[in-house]
Amino acid sequence: MDSILPRSARRGWLWVVVGTSAVVPMIMGVAAAPSARAATHDSVAAQHNSAPTASAVAVPVPSLPIPGLPSGSAGTAPQVSPEAMGQKMQAAITSASPGTRVGIDVLDTATGATIADRDSAQQFYTASVVKLLIALDKLNSQGWRTDPATTAQLQQMLSASDDDIADRLWVADGRGAIVTRMAGLMRLTGTRAPSDPGQWGETLTTAKDVVTVYRYLTSTVPQPARDVIMTGLRGAKQTAADGTDQYFGIPDGLTGADWAVKQGWMSLNDSTTMDTTGLVGAGAGQPLRYVVVVLSSQPAGISWTTGGNALTAGVRVLHGTVD
Repeated sequence: MDSILPRSARRGWLWVVVGTSAVVPMIMGVAAAPSARAATHDSVAAQHNSAPTASAVAVPVPSLPIPGLPSGSAGTAPQVSPEAMGQKMQAAITSASPGTRVGIDVLDTATGATIADRDSAQQFYTASVVKLLIALDKLNSQGWRTDPATTAQLQQMLSASDDDIADRLWVADGRGAIVTRMAGLMRLTGTRAPSDPGQWGETLTTAKDVVTVYRYLTSTVPQPARDVIMTGLRGAKQTAADGTDQYFGIPDGLTGADWAVKQGWMSLNDSTTMDTTGLVGAGAGQPLRYVVVVLSSQPAGISWTTGGNALTAGVRVLHGTVD
């Protein structure tokens, strides 16, 4: 197996985005990638054991029903524009993590209506969200056929966000070529392979592209292959393989709803990436009709707890009739 450049300066992978300061142009044309880069490296996965030390912040947020969801109480849920909902989510996130830049896209797949939108075409690092592309590429390379070994491998990579498995598949299947193939297959206009081919977490994407990935998974991928990935996402473990609590964002923010999630977290020298993405039902036992994507670039050195709480606060704005 090819060697991977060392990555000692990276503290770890985390999923969070807070704040909205810098604006990153969309990748089509002259794209400006996030500037955070570690000085040195030690594996494709980030170092997880040395988390930032800033203290956690608990921030109360308003409880707002999602437009279009069946109401659990008398009356009709007020209609809120996608832009206004996105701004409310952003405000909740930046209150907990000032200086955070965020990309948000929330879609009702049953109606095609966008529920929340905030800078959904701006680029962010994927961190471990790229494991969705790694899994899809592996299955596509097999003609969407499944086998016990591949199934076990992919489900462990997704449910536990296992970096060791991602490392092996990334090298074996062509590194950045994985991203290029999947971006072409699903027409992901804002997704690009990392400039450093050894760092899969520095793949660039947009909230809108991640929504497209989930729509492709649920509408186009053949059922047996889809089940492999969905089982991994539904079975996301609270404690990831690296010891991180990955229930920030969607799981903790929408506690009454069923979900299938892929989270992402990563710390670089000048920024912290935290992402919460997935499919959400309108309540326990309901179909997973909503795609919720919140990508964030938070200040360097923020603690995983603070960053995660910020994303949870943002997602909780959607709470109301969901659980």
